[in-house]
Amino acid sequence: MTSYIYEHRAASYDKASMDMYAYFLTILIKLFMCISRITAILLAATYSGYLVLAVCIGHWLSCLLYVCYAKTHFYGGLIYNEWFFKLITSITLVLTFMNIVEGNSFVRWCGYHGFTLIQNLIMLLLWYFDHYSEPSKPDFYGIMLICMVVGGTIIGSILTLFYYQLCHPSKKHVLELSKVGPVLEELRKKHTSRTTTFQTSV
Repeated sequence: MTSYIYEHRAASYDKASMDMYAYFLTILIKLFMCISRITAILLAATYSGYLVLAVCIGHWLSCLLYVCYAKTHFYGGLIYNEWFFKLITSITLVLTFMNIVEGNSFVRWCGYHGFTLIQNLIMLLLWYFDHYSEPSKPDFYGIMLICMVVGGTIIGSILTLFYYQLCHPSKKHVLELSKVGPVLEELRKKHTSRTTTFQTSV
C-alpha cells in the first residue's frame, strides 16, 4: 500500500513527491492500523467464524458500494478492467484505508476508520466476554491483545495526524503548482503554435 501511494504521488504532477520521512511514516501507519484490524478479526474468529465471515462480507459490500458511488475511471472505457479494479479495491478496504478519488481524503479516512473502529470494538468485546468468566480480571495475554487492538488504532491515528500536518501533498500543492503551471502553459502554447502552422501549411 505504501508503494502504491508512493507511485501515485510520483505520477501526479500536481502533488509533491513522497520523501523518505513520509514513506516511513506511511509504513508505520499501515502497520499499526492493520495490526489492530487483523487482531480484532482473529479474536472474533475464536468466538464465531460465521460472525467474522458476516462482518468481512458486509464490510466488503459496503466498500464496493462506496467505490461504485465514487465512479472511478482508472481504465477509461475498459468496463471489465474497471470492475475488476473495483472488486480488488473493495477487498483491500476490508483491512486498510485506500484513497481512490481526488478530494479531501482526511474526511474519508475519518469515516472509514470510524466504521472499522466500531466493528473492531464489537468483535473485541464479544471475544472478551466469551473468553473470560471473570471479565474484571484479564490475564497478561488478554491485556496484550486488547492493547494490540485499541493501541494500534490510537497510535495509527496519531501518526496519521502527523502525516496530514507534515507530509500530505496538499501542504506543498500551491508550491508545486507555482512551478509546474508556467511549464504547462509553455507546452500548451507550443502545441497550439504547431497545430496552427500545420493547418496553415495544409
